[in-house]
Amino acid sequence: MRKLISGLFVVALFFILVTGNISGCGDLGQKCNFNLNIFFNGSSIDEQTSEWDCKRGGETVFTLGLFGDFTGVRSDIGDFIFNQDQCEIIDFETPSGTGELKNIEGNVVSQGGVTIGNLAFDQVSDDFGDTSVVCDLVEF
Repeated sequence: MRKLISGLFVVALFFILVTGNISGCGDLGQKCNFNLNIFFNGSSIDEQTSEWDCKRGGETVFTLGLFGDFTGVRSDIGDFIFNQDQCEIIDFETPSGTGELKNIEGNVVSQGGVTIGNLAFDQVSDDFGDTSVVCDLVEF
């Protein structure tokens, strides 16, 4: 009986891995191949190596730092914490408000010692307003 139960557990786990998404990213049944880590600017603010220069209409509206400890900093709203609830969506919270960054897309590539990155997202927030930005990676 024990072998049957452990065999069923292995089959169930395999089924979940093949058909589901256990990363906490995306709706049940949808696959998420989105890797938020490529947009991190260091493991923490103390280890920051770069930032995102975010523009709307060609003009900088804020700079952004996202860190591996799920904290961040923006030049317009200050320090914040965030979590990734769904694929390509993060929720953020500051002492003065909350919001979501949705439809996150972009890429970071390194070639010949040069790192180039772009990031785009839509912000949805009752506290900070709704906006869409395109960001360029700036290394320190």
